[in-house]
Amino acid sequence: MSLPRSLSTVLLLGVFAAPGLAQPPAVTAPLGQQSVTRATSFPEGARLAYVDLDRVAALSSAGKEAASRIDEVRVKRNAELAERSKQMAALELKATQSTSVLNDDGRLRLQREFQRARVSFERLREDVQTELQDLQEELLRTFTGRVFPVIAEIAKEKSLWAVFSGQTELLWHDPALDLSEEVARRLDAKPQK
Repeated sequence: MSLPRSLSTVLLLGVFAAPGLAQPPAVTAPLGQQSVTRATSFPEGARLAYVDLDRVAALSSAGKEAASRIDEVRVKRNAELAERSKQMAALELKATQSTSVLNDDGRLRLQREFQRARVSFERLREDVQTELQDLQEELLRTFTGRVFPVIAEIAKEKSLWAVFSGQTELLWHDPALDLSEEVARRLDAKPQK
């Protein structure tokens, strides 16, 4: 009988964990629970840990700054889209209301103008989506470029064998192994380059 890959990985990791981790801790929490208050400190002798990068982003000033920058661009560009949408709706209304007054050439000109406005709106919407996606990727690269050295520093200090991402498929964990808060504190303490 073969175990699923993620389950066998977790079981294998359990074999290599420090002996003190074999006992269930005083506090356990599902992975991803944001408001975990640890009753215990990082276990002495632990050789594995994890970091929830989303949580580090939410706790650190660098993550908050990146989120703020994305929101700022999103609000600005959505305002542009809303204005363009209003212009397009006004043009459509004008074309609809003017059908009985305009001759064929005038109606055709308004229809073409509306079609151009619609195409222009769609292009703008696609450009906005691309711009936001590019910005998110750029900020993520910058953020991870700053976070990974901090994680490596903490891992070396604690003599860890491995540090996993909190987004990995863990079936159970001791919340004391979560280095996210410490990573966020140290990230904030380091000067930005």
